[in-house]
Amino acid sequence: MDANVKIVLDEYFEGAAELNPNLFVLIRENRVVDPLINAFFSEKEPFTLIAGDDQEIFFGDILVYPKTRQFCHVDDIRHIPGQKIFVIHYYTDFDED
Repeated sequence: MDANVKIVLDEYFEGAAELNPNLFVLIRENRVVDPLINAFFSEKEPFTLIAGDDQEIFFGDILVYPKTRQFCHVDDIRHIPGQKIFVIHYYTDFDED
């Protein structure tokens, strides 16, 4: 991980208690991309996030949840046009084994 990305993430981790729930830091091509992404963990499907389709999220992006320091590596995105949402499947660093 790039040193600049680590510095920015450490700042988010330190201030995680003040962040609204369901906010993720977006990392793309080893850079932190603003603004924060509003998404939530699916209660029905494991390793799945739900986000509004007004945000740009792509295959290969990493969404970091500062409250738990979880890194969600995006490996599939489905757009649900009628509901205006993205269903995002991810894996974590622990799933790579």
